[in-house]
Amino acid sequence: MGDLPPPRLRGVKKDDLPRIAELEKTAFGPKGLSRNGLDVMFDPSGELWILAEDDEGIWGYSVNLRTADSTVGWIAGMAIHPARQRHGWGQLLLRATIDRLHDYDMKVIRLLVKPTNKLARRLYENSGFIDTGERVDHFGPGQSRMVMSLLLPTRGDWHQEHLPEVPVDPDAFTVTDGTTSE
Repeated sequence: MGDLPPPRLRGVKKDDLPRIAELEKTAFGPKGLSRNGLDVMFDPSGELWILAEDDEGIWGYSVNLRTADSTVGWIAGMAIHPARQRHGWGQLLLRATIDRLHDYDMKVIRLLVKPTNKLARRLYENSGFIDTGERVDHFGPGQSRMVMSLLLPTRGDWHQEHLPEVPVDPDAFTVTDGTTSE
């Protein structure tokens, strides 16, 4: 954990949204989720969101969504402020997020990650997420994202060594030899 105590994890309240928007901007710049975007997502899915905080304030969050297929969840945004990174906070937040989505009967969790973000990719891979596709130009030209997915076992087998194979994201596109295919 480093020299910092572990964070307190809790659910998100509507009045936490301004701080989450600030953290989004710090973590992702102008491409981050806006306060308005967070408001729109909060009403149908806010019960799935988690905050990481300490006595000094809110330092991390996960914004999670349920899809039309209620067994598939998305981690739409997750970040730990740079001042709290490399102290185990991301690992704790991700584990709590997986548990929260599993508690809501989700069987698959997906997320998007920048292919060059090695730190985030390693965090997700260490938690069992695998590469299941690519969203080419998802945020605009040259802004592709890797789709990573985690298939959750039944609750009784939750902490098993080897997770089952994860289905490929049906909305992902892969570029091969200069052509795009589904």
